[in-house]
Amino acid sequence: MLHPDEALERILQNTPVLGTEKISLEIAAGRILAAEIKAADELPPFDNSAMDGYAVRSDDLQGASSGNPIRLKIRETVRAGSLARERVAPGEAIAIMTGAPLPQGADAVVAVEQTRRCDGWVEALHAATAGDHIRSRGEDVAKGQTLLKPGALLRPYEAALLAAQGITEIEVVRKPRVALIATGDELIPPSAPLSPGKIRNSNGPALASALTRWGIPTLNLGVVPDEPRALEEAFSRGLSEADVLLVSGGVSGGDFDYTKAVLAKIGVREIFWKVAIKPGKPLFFGVGPEPQTSVFGLPGNPVSVLICLEEFVRPALEKLQGRHGGHPSYHLKGKAGNGYLTPKDRRQYLFCRVNSGPEGFELEIIRPQGSAMLGMVVQANGLALAPMGRDRVDPGDLLPFRWLK
Repeated sequence: MLHPDEALERILQNTPVLGTEKISLEIAAGRILAAEIKAADELPPFDNSAMDGYAVRSDDLQGASSGNPIRLKIRETVRAGSLARERVAPGEAIAIMTGAPLPQGADAVVAVEQTRRCDGWVEALHAATAGDHIRSRGEDVAKGQTLLKPGALLRPYEAALLAAQGITEIEVVRKPRVALIATGDELIPPSAPLSPGKIRNSNGPALASALTRWGIPTLNLGVVPDEPRALEEAFSRGLSEADVLLVSGGVSGGDFDYTKAVLAKIGVREIFWKVAIKPGKPLFFGVGPEPQTSVFGLPGNPVSVLICLEEFVRPALEKLQGRHGGHPSYHLKGKAGNGYLTPKDRRQYLFCRVNSGPEGFELEIIRPQGSAMLGMVVQANGLALAPMGRDRVDPGDLLPFRWLK
């Protein structure tokens, strides 16, 4: 069994970054920029007021205070999107709104809260310094400046910056296409009535739901029986139509576990099989023939599937999109409120109910736990890591955990 960190390292080493596509800026949040973008325009494009107030000559207001107001004649009012017709002369002011261009002759803006207005005059109750409440041309972005480099994660902040430059379409790393296949003679669609020996397919909807939440387009190829020819046909289709093939079931060592053998037959090169985790030990990862496809053979049990999806598949999807892939962050700490036996040679993921108390977080480890126990999983709001090298968690042990969202 591979250590989980080594398994992830091998996955990322064998996962390429995909090609690029052009998309509208309005749908770019969460995507990765593929090409450098330089500023075509200065930001701001002109000197403008950062406040509602009065554009003034700072020299006119030396010594102004509430006890010594200085009166200025209001020449006109200029609002955002308009230009002042007049120049600010000594002893004068122009009323100005936020974002309006600074009139000629003015070198400061006095905030409206620091003034009194009466019959065409304004009394300044505060001294002014040159540059007060002025957003200077180019102070944010200079023309020709590099705005964003390849690999940048696009957020609403970046969208706002690019829109301010007049950019409406950008080149990003394209999203991976993921094909889903559930295997097993025992599986029936979720809508079908149960019959003896059959169970409903929960892996397909669970995987599709998670991928949809992450914005990943999916091709659901449904349920395939444990029959080599049917598996070969479905796997081949998945390899030809997707960047990632997720197969759940058939990766253990049973008499009817054909997944690994069929994948090998159609040219998938095995990178590893079996990881030192619980649940999820039989995880398989391989690389398909050109064009390269990442292939994951996931365990058949649904809890194992979802653990492997978060810990190993999601980092690969991030790498394909040009992001840094890694295990989810277990950066929080909580005290175990109860004990639990764990495998010494594997990293166990423990589903917990997390409570916040005066001494920090307390983790109530849900008992029993199992790789097929969906009713147990939905009771949990946290997932903790039991350390490798020990065969139990004791009450009071400090465990890293993350929220389940």
